[in-house]
Amino acid sequence: MHKIFKYRIYPSKAQQALLQSTFGCCRFVYNKMLDIRKTAYDTDKTRLSKFACINRMTALKTEYVWLYDVPAVCLVQAVCNMDAAYQNFFKSGKGYPKFKSKHRSRKSCKFMVPKCAVLQDISRLKLSKLGLVKYKKDREFVGALRHIVVTQDSDGKYYASCLVVTGVDAPKLQPVDASTAVGIDLGLKDFIVTSDGCKISNPRFYVTIDRRIARLQKHEARKTKGSKRRARIRMKINKLCVRKRNLIKNYIYHVANTLLRESQTLVMEDLNIGGMVKNHKLAKSIQNVCWGELRRVLEYKSKWLGHNLIFIDRWAPSTRTCSCCGFKNDALTLSDRSWACPGCGTHHDRDINAALNIKRMGLAKVLPAVSGFDGRGEVGYGLDEASICASY
Repeated sequence: MHKIFKYRIYPSKAQQALLQSTFGCCRFVYNKMLDIRKTAYDTDKTRLSKFACINRMTALKTEYVWLYDVPAVCLVQAVCNMDAAYQNFFKSGKGYPKFKSKHRSRKSCKFMVPKCAVLQDISRLKLSKLGLVKYKKDREFVGALRHIVVTQDSDGKYYASCLVVTGVDAPKLQPVDASTAVGIDLGLKDFIVTSDGCKISNPRFYVTIDRRIARLQKHEARKTKGSKRRARIRMKINKLCVRKRNLIKNYIYHVANTLLRESQTLVMEDLNIGGMVKNHKLAKSIQNVCWGELRRVLEYKSKWLGHNLIFIDRWAPSTRTCSCCGFKNDALTLSDRSWACPGCGTHHDRDINAALNIKRMGLAKVLPAVSGFDGRGEVGYGLDEASICASY
C-alpha cells in the first residue's frame, strides 16, 4: 500500500536559492519539451516518445549551460510530467497540455530514489545537490521511500511530500450490511445530512476571510506594479488564501474520519461538480464547500480501512421521491425545505428524505433483497414507516 507523508522543511538561504533555480529550470524544460513535441507533430506528424524527449536533454543542456547547476533528476522528472499530461489527455480527453506560467504555475520539483533519502533519526532530508535539509518530524513512517516532491506554497513555506511503500496490503472490503450503512446528502446550508438524521453544518470559514481578501485586493490595485508595497500586500493575500484552504481541508478530514469511524458502508451521489459550478449564482458557494475534496478523501480512506463507498446515479430523483411510499413530487422546487407527500401524507425534511433515498438506492445496487418499496411504506431492507420517520 502506498502512502504519502507531507512534512514542512526549513531550507537555508543558499538551499532556497537553489530550489528557486530548480523550480524555474523544471518549468523551462517542461515548456521547451512540450514545444518540441508539438512542433514535431505539426511539422511531419512525428510522435516523440518520453524517452526520445529525455535523450534530447543532453543537447538542451549544451545550449543552456545553466541547466547543469540544478539536479539532473528533477529535469528528467519534468519531462516525465509533461509526458504524463499527454497520456492523460489521450486517455480522458480533459485538456491538452498547456505551457506553465512563471507567475501562476505550481512551484515543485521531484527527486527520485537514490537521489534522495529521509534520515528520520536526525530529522533531515538528503536531496541531490541540496545536501541535508531540516524538516519537522511530526510523525514517522515505516516502509521503502520511492520519491520526494518539494513544493513551495504561495505564502512562501516549503514542503516535502514523501511517497512510501508501507509493505502492508490494503484490507479486503467488508461485506455490505444494511444496518451499518449510511446515506449521505451533500448540501450548502448543511454540509452533510445523513440518513440517520444527523446534520453537519457548513462552517463557512470563507465568509470572514473573503471579506479581508477583498479589502486587501482593493489596496493592491492602487499600488504600482512591481513595487515592494504591492508585493507585501500580495503576500498578505496569499497567506489568507492558504489559511482559508487549510481550515476547510482540516474540517473535511475531521468529517471524513467521523463518517468512516461510525459507518461501515457509505452511499453518496455521483455529483457533476464541474457542471454545477457553471451556475454563477451558486458557483462560489459550491467551490468553497469542496465537495470534490471530501469525495477524494473518502475514497482513499475507505480503501485503507476496507470500508465500502457506493455511488448512485447523479440523475436519480433522490430529493423528489418519498422515502416511505415512493411517490415522486415533480412540483418540488429548490426553495422547498420540507414537504408533505400527497401519496401517504408523510411530512419530509428535504435533506433527510434525500439521504434515506440515497441509502436505499445504493444498497439496491449491491444487495438483491433491497428492491424498493412494497406499497406498505416499507423499503426492502426492513425499515418501516415508523422507524424511518423516527429520525425526524
